[in-house]
Amino acid sequence: MAVMKKSVRKKLSKYLERLIKKHGAEMTLALVTGIVSSLAADQQAKADRKAGKSAKPDKRGKAGKGSRPEKVAKPEAAAAGRKAAKAPAPPPAVVVRKRTER
Repeated sequence: MAVMKKSVRKKLSKYLERLIKKHGAEMTLALVTGIVSSLAADQQAKADRKAGKSAKPDKRGKAGKGSRPEKVAKPEAAAAGRKAAKAPAPPPAVVVRKRTER
C-alpha cells in the first residue's frame, strides 16, 4: 500500500484538528469512520465488478436467441412492499394530575 506524502498528512492533520475543536472528538471519529468505511466498500465493489467481468462466459457459449430463463412467480402484491400492520399502542402507564390551587 502506498504511503501518503508528507504534505497530504499535514493537511489532513490540520483539518482534523479544526474538526475536533469545532465538533468534538466523538463526532470527528464518527465522521472519519463513515468516510473510511464508505471508501472501503467502494473499493470492494470495484474489485467485485472487476472479478465478475473476467468470470463471464464467451459469447460463443451463449444459448440461442429464442431461449430465455423461466420466469419466477411474483409474491402477492399486498405483501410485497408493505410492512405488517402494527397493533395499537397501549395507553400510557403514568397519569399526570393537575396541581390543585392552595
